[in-house]
This record gives sequence, structure tokens and C-alpha cells, in this order.
Amino acid sequence: MPTTNFLAKPKKAPILPSNKSFRSLFFLFFFGWILLFSCKSSDSGTKLINGYKLPDISLEDINGKNVKLSDLKNKLVLVEFWASWCKPCRVKHPELNRIYDTYKDAEFKNADGFEIFYVDLDDKKNAWLNAMKKDSIAHWKYHVADLVGMKKSAIPKQFQFEQIPTSFLINADGIIIGKDYSEDRLFHELKFRLK
Repeated sequence: MPTTNFLAKPKKAPILPSNKSFRSLFFLFFFGWILLFSCKSSDSGTKLINGYKLPDISLEDINGKNVKLSDLKNKLVLVEFWASWCKPCRVKHPELNRIYDTYKDAEFKNADGFEIFYVDLDDKKNAWLNAMKKDSIAHWKYHVADLVGMKKSAIPKQFQFEQIPTSFLINADGIIIGKDYSEDRLFHELKFRLK
């Protein structure tokens, strides 16, 4: 009969993960990998949220003259993307007119005046111009378009949106201070920033 030495250290069995812990580790690794690749940043390298600079944009105005957003110096600017076929965009025009007329020459704490940089995503110039005239917004100084249509335009990808209207309120340094404000919220945000 073999004798047992009770004082000797027992041999350790190799440590293998249990099926439950192995599955947990596998799923943790798998979902971490998915999360890593699903959170890729945009082409511009940053998300377009408050505190970040809005990319510059340069497009032709109604007269074919190239206009850059960065040319609007020392202004609070509403950069809005729209099209003549977009009913929610056009419903906003009477209120945007009131806001523009109220604040275009206002003195703000860190800016002199307010402008609307209105980016059209139509594919036909006549549709764009007729909508501007019908909605009484032609007096805004900065109407621009690429006239290739929203589906073919690179603008939605560059500015990280899939539907219109989409807008960004930027300060005099081009930094985003608001996104997709309602007209009421925009009015009060501008009022808050007055001198």
C-alpha cells in the first residue's frame, strides 16, 4: 500500500479558464474590437461638436463668385444646409428672417453682427433661386451652393449629416457654439450674447 506524505505540497493542476470565463473574455475582446472600429473619426479628424472649429467651406454664390466661410470676419454665423425641396427647411424662413433682421447689425460680446451662411444642396440653380425669391430670403448676403444635389455632394460627409435642415452656430473664431438650434433657441442664444 502506497504511503501518502501529507506534508508535501500538492501538485498544481494547470489553470485553464472555465468555459464561462473563456466565453466572457472572448465576448469582451470581440465587442471591444467592434467598438474600436465603429467609432472611427470622420475624414476631418474631429467630431463637429461644440468647442471644435467648423471646417471652412468655399462655394459659389448666386453670381458665380467663390465665397469662403472664413471670409466672414468677426461675426456670429449660422451655417445652415438646406434645399428648395426640403419643406422643414423652408418652413423656418419667416422666423430666420426675423432673427436675421433683429441681429445682423447687433454688437455682441465677442462679435460685431450676425450672418447666415446658407448652403444650398439643390442640383438646379433655378430651383434654388426661385425658392430664395418666394421665401423672401434673397436679401441675406451669403447664399452658396455646389449645385450637384445632396446625394452627389461631398458636403454632407464633410459636415457629418445625413438630413437637412442641419445647422451650426459658430463664433467669430469659427468655433461651434451650437448645433441644430430651433429658431426660438437661436433667437435667445443670440440675445444672451449681446453686449
